[in-house]
Amino acid sequence: MSIQKHVVAVLLSHAFLPLVSTLHAQEQPQVLEALPEHLLYLYTKPELETQGLTAGSNQVVVDPKQRWENGRTLRVCLFYGNQTVAALIADVASEWNSYSGVKLDFGKNQGWYNCLSPSRGFFQIRIGFSERGYWSVMGSDSEAIMDPLAPSMNLENFNRIYSASKFTPGDVVARAQPYDKTVIRHEFGHALGLVHELQNPTMQCADEIKWEGPDNVFDYFAGPPNSWQPEKVKLNLGFLDTGKYQAGKEDPLSIMLYALPARIYKKGEQSRCFTKVNYDISPLDKDAVKAMYPPGNVGAVAAELDIAGANVKAMPKFASAPSRDDALSRVKVDLESTDAFVRRDARARLADLIPATPSSDVDALVTGMQGASYRYKLGVAVALASQRNKTPLTASSKARLVQETTNARDATLKKTLRVVTEK
Repeated sequence: MSIQKHVVAVLLSHAFLPLVSTLHAQEQPQVLEALPEHLLYLYTKPELETQGLTAGSNQVVVDPKQRWENGRTLRVCLFYGNQTVAALIADVASEWNSYSGVKLDFGKNQGWYNCLSPSRGFFQIRIGFSERGYWSVMGSDSEAIMDPLAPSMNLENFNRIYSASKFTPGDVVARAQPYDKTVIRHEFGHALGLVHELQNPTMQCADEIKWEGPDNVFDYFAGPPNSWQPEKVKLNLGFLDTGKYQAGKEDPLSIMLYALPARIYKKGEQSRCFTKVNYDISPLDKDAVKAMYPPGNVGAVAAELDIAGANVKAMPKFASAPSRDDALSRVKVDLESTDAFVRRDARARLADLIPATPSSDVDALVTGMQGASYRYKLGVAVALASQRNKTPLTASSKARLVQETTNARDATLKKTLRVVTEK
């Protein structure tokens, strides 16, 4: 999907399904993968508020709720990954880091982040390999609407194709199939908030496509391997309201422009929307990301951010004990993070978890403040202070909070603790 200059993070007022693809040879039937069925409802949204950004001659339209906060570092983890596929994804996807004020972090020293490890905390982008096809949710939706312990992107079977038995971290990038590297670039474009260039109103691809008659697009996608109903075709191939979304220059070279067969276009290969596979991030793709996340122009991040600014999915009120314990473990890790955004989001998650957490575990959080770091103390205090109703605490926990209030030298911590103790 191309964003852009074009349309960044645009979503139809009813539902936008990120186009994802398993590209075969241009003349063979191609599989267009939309989000899996169990995720489609997440993109059935009411009208979205939009926010314009101007960068040079390009106008970018952004849904603020999908755009990451500039200056963030997005940690990327893998479900059932391995060192070679991690090396491939990290090397290729990191190309976006050269143009964006939002940075992707894949781990250091040829390591990789395991999504299943609670000792690493929560991750902003989570890659799975077991679903069908290639897809990614849009931008910060991976935190705002997705389960934080579920994949937000899928690269079908990449972990098997690029296994340690066939490649090494040192040779995997050079030996990988060019199209597979294109898929990675494309899906991380989505993860940063870019939509398909096919949906750029300036391209006017809806006018180029054959909607009826021989070789029409409905017949093409109704057959194998896609088997799409007409409604899905319409949702995936454009129909943006150009009265609401202001677009910029068309970009036939965009990494986000999907390669569709020439026969579904009225002008065939002469159509402005027809392209063979675009393997690389285009100059206008780079401009779009720079407009969304200006590099080198990131202001200083406050030492501590208000949890009201957190855009994370609410933690479940009713969860199994193992799931709750896993979430608490991750929250505790993130409370200590050096990243102010991560700490803020951890406090918001902890505030959600506390009402559904057994009183014994809440007491453990409080008693754990003794001798703990400032970040941990403030995190627990903020989460407790944000509770609308008084959180039941044991006498020993209340005494601990009073003692922490007395001992606190930092004005913010002392003030927050007073809110808790005076409830």
